[in-house]
Amino acid sequence: MKAIIFDLDGTLVDSMSYWNHLNKDFMKTKGVEVSDEVNHKLITMSSRGALKFLKEHYELKESVDKLFNEMKDVIIEFYTNKVEPKENALEVLKYLKEKGYKIVIGTSTEEEFARIVVEKYGIDEFIEKIYTVENIGISKEEKEFFLEIADKICEKPEDVALVDDNHLALKAAREAGLITFGIYDENSKDVWDKIKGENKNSIEGLIELKEV
Repeated sequence: MKAIIFDLDGTLVDSMSYWNHLNKDFMKTKGVEVSDEVNHKLITMSSRGALKFLKEHYELKESVDKLFNEMKDVIIEFYTNKVEPKENALEVLKYLKEKGYKIVIGTSTEEEFARIVVEKYGIDEFIEKIYTVENIGISKEEKEFFLEIADKICEKPEDVALVDDNHLALKAAREAGLITFGIYDENSKDVWDKIKGENKNSIEGLIELKEV
């Protein structure tokens, strides 16, 4: 293992409870009730991607740009004032960097939002780059997302690990040939048994990465 891709939301920062409700709550302002099935499909999409899907699925009249601009201030306020790092996140990142691993973030969150919390807590001191669904142009449900990152950091997929709390992203990473570490998050506890069953390196908390 030479490089590690960390997911952001639900892995390095505690924010998934917010994301799980954001699209549902926003769509209520449009008079639309988003089903759990539809909401689940949005988890690995960027905010713009999710809004594009919702616009088409529910035949909304507003443009994606208009919808995004309405939602943007809410997201910025959340990342600025409410999101905090997961327990031991900074300690573990520092440890892994000192061990010589390349460390990057691979997230569905737009970079402009991710950077708010990454810079606020000094996470940027330990990572080389933030790769997003938006700037890669591929969903985290697709193995190509992770193959593209491996290529960009000049490493073979089999030498790259993913740490993520989402079973769909982990599945895509395994298909790409990466080493996968499923990590527990309270907001994905309903699929934790599935994650543990599919990812032999699954961990309860970030601190366990110091034992790798």
